Amino acid sequence: MSNILKESVYSINKAVKFLKTNKLVSLKTETVYGLACDPSSIHSIKKLYNIKNRPLVNPLIIHISSINMLKSICKINGLTEKIINHFWPGPLTIILPRKNNKNILDFAVSGLNTIAVRMPRSKVFLKVLNKFGKPIAAPSANKSGYISSTKASHVFESFKKEIDLIIDSGQSDFGLESTIIDLSSDKIILRRPGVIDTEVIETVIEKKIYESVKNTKNPNSPGQFFKHYSPRTPIKLNVKFPKNGDAFLGFGKNNFQHEPSLNLSKKGDLNEAAFNLFNFLRKLDKL
Repeated sequence: MSNILKESVYSINKAVKFLKTNKLVSLKTETVYGLACDPSSIHSIKKLYNIKNRPLVNPLIIHISSINMLKSICKINGLTEKIINHFWPGPLTIILPRKNNKNILDFAVSGLNTIAVRMPRSKVFLKVLNKFGKPIAAPSANKSGYISSTKASHVFESFKKEIDLIIDSGQSDFGLESTIIDLSSDKIILRRPGVIDTEVIETVIEKKIYESVKNTKNPNSPGQFFKHYSPRTPIKLNVKFPKNGDAFLGFGKNNFQHEPSLNLSKKGDLNEAAFNLFNFLRKLDKL
């Protein structure tokens, strides 16, 4: 696996060099592993969409490392500032009105006049962003529709050597995708549930967040398609008595006798369950 390198000064510098030469790099974020490219390079964006088999109408999340970088690509207001002061850096993506900017091509955001953006908490990602000096596009590092990657080995399973570099920084901290809220219209809309619960955001901003209606034709954020982050094996929810031939994913103190089975958290801890979810789904899917 010669395209996987442990996180180090060398691998970070190599990642920046690769991004500057239209190559793709996988980096750990605090949520899942991302597949990073230069959103100002048509060659990088095309390569990313092609290897992910990603629909061209599905815009990429843009990652930034400073408020100045954010202001160069988005229009922000007092509400935006209140949200980012409380939740950034961290697992919250916000959709904002987009500024025309040579650092973000139309192709990277599906030609929309909005942009989904976040500041990651991941140290390795922030180091790469700061050295790169401009925004980086990074959807999750998995084939479109399949389970997100929370380890470098997951990324390699999905892409083998199609990606130029995978930096191994260990397992992602949260194991779930970032929450996405849309601030581009009068109503604040949840576009994708994730690590941060909307009730927490509502408490901070003292405003209601409305549930999204799925928009699969012209989505303005990831997570809008009816099938995503899904294993190849069909899933049945809330099964108490699995049948022969089933793989069982449990949660809590119950003693699961079924084989094969995995338990997301024997203690019933939701954070531990989130950390394990995508990894365990991948393990069971292989069976």
